[in-house]
Amino acid sequence: MRESTRRYWVLLVFGVFTSTPVLSIIRMLYYFAIDRQPEMSPMMFIVFAPIVALPFMLVAALAELVARRLLPRLKRPSWLWSLLIGASYTSPLFGLIDTHLLVLCLLINPVVMHVLLARRERADALDRSLS
Repeated sequence: MRESTRRYWVLLVFGVFTSTPVLSIIRMLYYFAIDRQPEMSPMMFIVFAPIVALPFMLVAALAELVARRLLPRLKRPSWLWSLLIGASYTSPLFGLIDTHLLVLCLLINPVVMHVLLARRERADALDRSLS
C-alpha cells in the first residue's frame, strides 16, 4: 500500500472518529440553548462516543472501498479533504441533535462530498492549465 493511500485511510477514519464527539458536543450545546433535557446525559454520550464511532468507522471503510471504484476519483486528496469525507459519514448523527436536521444528510454525505471535491479538483487543474 502506498504512503498516500495509507495516509488517506488513516485521515478518513480519524475524520469519523473526531466528528462523533464534536457532534455530541454540538448536541449538548443545542439542548442547553433550548433549555431541554436530553434522553441521555450529554456527558455520557461523550464518554461513549468512541463506541458509537466504531460502527461508523466500519461503514466508512466498507463504503469507501465501493466509492473509490464507482465515484469520481480524487487525484491527490489533501489531508483536509480526507477528513471532510470521513466526517461526512457521521452525518446521520445530526438526527440525534434534532430530527429536522436529518435533511442535512442529503447535503452532507460521502457521495456529495466525493463529487464536489472531484469537481473542484478538476476546476483547479483547468485553472492551472490556462494560466
